[in-house]
Amino acid sequence: MKYLAHILFFFLPLFLSGQNDTVLFFGPNGKMNSGENPVLKKEIKYRGKNRVRINTEKLADDGSWTFLFTERVRRKSTELFHIRIKGQEFSEQIERRFEPQSDGTQIFTDLQNDQIKRTGLTQSKIPLIFHGKLTEYYPNGNVKSISVYENNELISNQNWKENGDNYIDNIFYSVEREPRFLRGTQALHQHVLKTFKESEVDLSQMEGRLVVGFVVMENGEIDGIRIERGLGLDLNNLALTAFHTLRGEWQPAMLNGESVRFYQLFPINFIYRKFDFDYLEMRGSMLYWEIN
Repeated sequence: MKYLAHILFFFLPLFLSGQNDTVLFFGPNGKMNSGENPVLKKEIKYRGKNRVRINTEKLADDGSWTFLFTERVRRKSTELFHIRIKGQEFSEQIERRFEPQSDGTQIFTDLQNDQIKRTGLTQSKIPLIFHGKLTEYYPNGNVKSISVYENNELISNQNWKENGDNYIDNIFYSVEREPRFLRGTQALHQHVLKTFKESEVDLSQMEGRLVVGFVVMENGEIDGIRIERGLGLDLNNLALTAFHTLRGEWQPAMLNGESVRFYQLFPINFIYRKFDFDYLEMRGSMLYWEIN
């Protein structure tokens, strides 16, 4: 079962101009890695003095590299970059502004549609090297999280829901060993599938992608179940019900030899191609609606 880990920018001690193409490897939790047991790879390709392309890939269980996203950076000035980010599941454009500090670091601010998305302290511009406090915001302007980094490694974080209520703190997104449902992947899939099958919601013409997020706590329990990407109230509630009624323990995530809280995403794909609704099938971590 595949899950997504949300780490977008990692260490690279390079500036934008006058550099050669290179490949960098990173370990769990954003740690700089020489290529020994890496979990992420970044291919840096320079397209001229003011343009750079960064491809990010994640190491799969079979040892192959799986594409995550591409960043296309265009420098408008020393203090202003335009960045297009595109992955298999998302795409966005941001404007990044820098404010140099006396110690050589930079305060950066990411804006989307003239609204602040995140701001923090970085030791480098391409990519960002988080060091110190990083604040992220929801589209409504409320604070989403305040994290503390040291040389790009996450140390701690505080998190809030979009309405301002407290969420779970000290969540990690990249670890040495991800959580595992002890009853097995098949049992998890069948429980989610059963919840949808037994509902009275008309699923015959549903199409799109729904993503459930939750935290596997350090004691193996799950908490903080929420919809990261919804498909309407009825389907959202069904997905939430499936995980709230899930029975069984989890093996927690491990980082630096300790159990930690880990944020997981469970995506469900609804595919409608013809008019005759036939049956449901779970493949991998994706729930598909099969149509004749």
